[in-house]
Amino acid sequence: MTREDSETRESGRRRPGPGLAARFTLGLGLFATLLAAAAGYVLLRGIDSLQEDLVNESYRSMTAETSRMRELGVEVPGGVNVMEGLGPHGRRVQAGTMLAETPEGPTDTRFFRVPSSTGPSAEPPMTLFAPAETGTDASSRMFLLVTLVTGSLILAVVIVGAWTARRIARPLNEMVEDVLAISRGRLDRRIRGDDAVGEVAHLAVAMDRMVDDLMQGQETERALVASQAEAENLRVLRRNLRPMRVVPPENWEIETRLLEAESTGSGDFSDALRDDGGRLTLVVGAPAAGGMSGALLMAMTRAYLRGAVLAGAEPAAACDTANAALNRDLTRGLYCSAMVLQVDPASGSAALVSTGHQTPAIRWDAAAKQWKKLQPNGIALGFDDGPVFRKALETMSLQLLPGDAIVLASPAVLAASSPSGKELGEGGLAQLAKIGVEQGLEAVEKKLRAFLGGGPEADLAFALIRRKA
Repeated sequence: MTREDSETRESGRRRPGPGLAARFTLGLGLFATLLAAAAGYVLLRGIDSLQEDLVNESYRSMTAETSRMRELGVEVPGGVNVMEGLGPHGRRVQAGTMLAETPEGPTDTRFFRVPSSTGPSAEPPMTLFAPAETGTDASSRMFLLVTLVTGSLILAVVIVGAWTARRIARPLNEMVEDVLAISRGRLDRRIRGDDAVGEVAHLAVAMDRMVDDLMQGQETERALVASQAEAENLRVLRRNLRPMRVVPPENWEIETRLLEAESTGSGDFSDALRDDGGRLTLVVGAPAAGGMSGALLMAMTRAYLRGAVLAGAEPAAACDTANAALNRDLTRGLYCSAMVLQVDPASGSAALVSTGHQTPAIRWDAAAKQWKKLQPNGIALGFDDGPVFRKALETMSLQLLPGDAIVLASPAVLAASSPSGKELGEGGLAQLAKIGVEQGLEAVEKKLRAFLGGGPEADLAFALIRRKA
């Protein structure tokens, strides 16, 4: 999974906002408070209603009992224990129980008596009777009311609690299943949690990001391992494709040097050849692809050029042969640039050909004491099937006198930069060429590594030929 895929997927997920857990908890608390208030209201209304019913029933029972006792002529005997207190309007009220004789037999009854008052507005005493036991089971009705209200409240709390537990537990169970699946190697599994709230939703998002980081880390590790393996294969390939061992004739010096990149490299190469006629040929090339593709392209280019040069071909003819073969064998977009220099040691005459090589050759003219850039025209090998390539190819003829020298370099040398970002450029290449002519290519490598602050990021190839004075 790429980072773009991860960002697209995360943008579609509902992310929990800050304070969602607090709002959820507050909502539950508010709901519980409203539920308790509603239950209390229902209970109070029930008690009021029950009290009103009890009062009305007491009135009816007292009226009926008083009427029955008066019909039976029951009177409150003297000497009965009474309780006395103040009733409404400050009147004294006596209350007690007695055993009344009725045709059905003795029966317990309660009585309430208001003694006679004194004064101008004196009223006779009044006695009211009530059943000893009320006909309504007040305590049972109250218990039933409280039980119903309390049961409803408990049921509502249980339902809300079960819903809340399910709301939290179900996403957690899904997350556990997803984590177990990922632990078994199914890294394409996503952490579900779209229905989660609060901290559970935050946890789901965090775990999902953790899985993304894990996948990206594994992809990076695989890419690193593949890159290291490719780099090692390229190093082995380059070690097995060293330039040909050439023993130069008397009064001539030839050197080649390749600074291998610390990574997979670019496939730049240098080569030195000597054909049966004694002619010396130097080649510096750079494929238009990196990694293993560039290394294979480099090997093919060098093989075609070697075959043509060792068969006695001139530089232009050797490049034409290599171009036709590469154009036939390579897919569109793959090509290789090269700078080919061929020297006849006996006469000192030389021919220089460039096939799209962007780095000029640097010549030291000993007689004029001047450094000169040499850049013949030409297009890259494999770019064209033949006619345009041959028409664009230019051969530069030279004469190397005693003390003269020519340095070839791959294009990556110009783009080499210091840790501060300063590129070497053509001026730096001219300085390296001077060091090479005076001290050799080993000194060039030391100087270049010091400038780079370590190894190069791309392969850097050099070739040097010098006629001794």
